[in-house]
Amino acid sequence: MFKSWRLGSVLGFPIDIKLSFLILLGVVFVAFGGLFGVFVVTLAFVSVLLHELGHAVVARKLGVHVSHIELGFLGGAAQMTEMPRRPNHEIAIAAAGPAVSVGLALAGLGLGALVDVPLISALGWINLVLAGFNLIPALPMDGGRILRAALAKRMTFVKATDLSVKISRVVAVGFGIIGLMGAYQLLILAPFLWMMGAREQQMARMVEDHYGGYPDGGGPFSMDVLEKGAWERRGRGGAGFTVQLRGGRLVIVPVD
Repeated sequence: MFKSWRLGSVLGFPIDIKLSFLILLGVVFVAFGGLFGVFVVTLAFVSVLLHELGHAVVARKLGVHVSHIELGFLGGAAQMTEMPRRPNHEIAIAAAGPAVSVGLALAGLGLGALVDVPLISALGWINLVLAGFNLIPALPMDGGRILRAALAKRMTFVKATDLSVKISRVVAVGFGIIGLMGAYQLLILAPFLWMMGAREQQMARMVEDHYGGYPDGGGPFSMDVLEKGAWERRGRGGAGFTVQLRGGRLVIVPVD
């Protein structure tokens, strides 16, 4: 596990930065070098943070609690302590980050075409890459979550996750093949997507077993469902949970 530090809060969301993210910024700096590299690293940091704030702000508006934003090796993640109440909510939350990045990309590239300021164009390209990377249709990327939520409108949460994981692994194999042909950076991403598929399937089954998947009609989870899931999991030797009320929402919180 990489060590992380609390940087402060933005819009009420605590911001944690992991050592792996600093390493990533270091790689970016080495690639560009000099004063320009410092500015590019700064733009990359701000772009990733704004991307994650997009997720967090929309999640909060939809009543989903976000504990903090974490910046790591593959970018960032808005850490939610509960799942969205409807598939459409998950789509909105997952799409919010790329929407911010696309907006910044259009602004940067559009303005960069009018004025000869390399950093403005750099802002556009950074966010274009960030949006494209996150919209890969593979879990746990934003594109994969949008795909899974869309499928969950027509099938159970677990079946939607299983199908999304199959698609994710096809993408992972494709990246692996392209990586072996020379795009070596993709050789890092391919095994990550493959392994994360199994984790997403485990989490989906826990959600389906204990929380009932997306609540029918978008209503809140019942206390009976949450209590039953918590105690069944503890009885099987899993981590224990407490059931808490946050902002009128019932939430399962893991305890040691």
